[in-house]
Amino acid sequence: MDKTVFDFHADDYAVSISASQDIIKLAGNGIINSISILPNMSAFDQAASMLEGLSPQVKKSVHLNFMEGRSCLPKGTVPDLVDNDSCFKVSWGSLLLASFNPIKRGRIKRQLADEIVAQVEKCIAAGLVEPGALRLDSHQHTHMIPLVRDALFDAIERIERQGRKVVFVRNTQDPLSIYFGTKGGLKEFSFANMLKCLILNWFSIALRRRLKERNLPIGYLCGVFYSGHMDDERLKKVLPAFEKLAIKKKCKVEVLFHPGSVKKEEITPEFNKPGFVNFHLSKNRYIEFNTLCNLSGVRV
Repeated sequence: MDKTVFDFHADDYAVSISASQDIIKLAGNGIINSISILPNMSAFDQAASMLEGLSPQVKKSVHLNFMEGRSCLPKGTVPDLVDNDSCFKVSWGSLLLASFNPIKRGRIKRQLADEIVAQVEKCIAAGLVEPGALRLDSHQHTHMIPLVRDALFDAIERIERQGRKVVFVRNTQDPLSIYFGTKGGLKEFSFANMLKCLILNWFSIALRRRLKERNLPIGYLCGVFYSGHMDDERLKKVLPAFEKLAIKKKCKVEVLFHPGSVKKEEITPEFNKPGFVNFHLSKNRYIEFNTLCNLSGVRV
């Protein structure tokens, strides 16, 4: 397998200290070569200090977050996004509906763009990302939502006017043809994950156009269809097909994991959505950690 076409990536760095320690173990042993950093969780400062000494070869993205935690801006600046405790109150569904609401759309888009700039600047100020080579993605792929996508590119315009440079925005396109065309690729698949793929792949059409306009790389992602089931048995079946796709399209494939385990005692009021709490505490995070170790042949 030509590993140069893959970014083995861990989302949710700084969601908690325990999860961050797991991700650092993987990055420090060369098992992953890319991570995304949550800017707005209470673990951020300590998690940021833990990155000192990590190889500069590990790519670092800002993991824009509007789904949980507190806003980086004061609540009065983003009133449509947060509650009285400055915790994000919006959901994937509410942001999607707002995309088609002519009354709210402009106002919410401005607040999202302001918050995006603040989250990026926080990571720059902490020395975690290079201002001249910024990489951006988002928690729960919210930047694929039309309203959030437009806010993101408004924010990018503002960021680059300040002398920064964005070099990567995740394209969440997990091609279903790979799984249907691979023997065993559909083993115990989830209809919910298939629906997610269909929605995100549809939104990817518009995102790809925006990326092309800015001469940003357009790649693929593996990790939505198998979300919650990213075990090595499944991945070994489909990665060769992803490799062929990447070589044919002359692009990268981001293989997405959530390998950082959150401890129950780390759950604080900033984790204010029960579904997300279940996701953070899920045993699937242990499975994904071990999957990465198995794929690399390195135990940590």
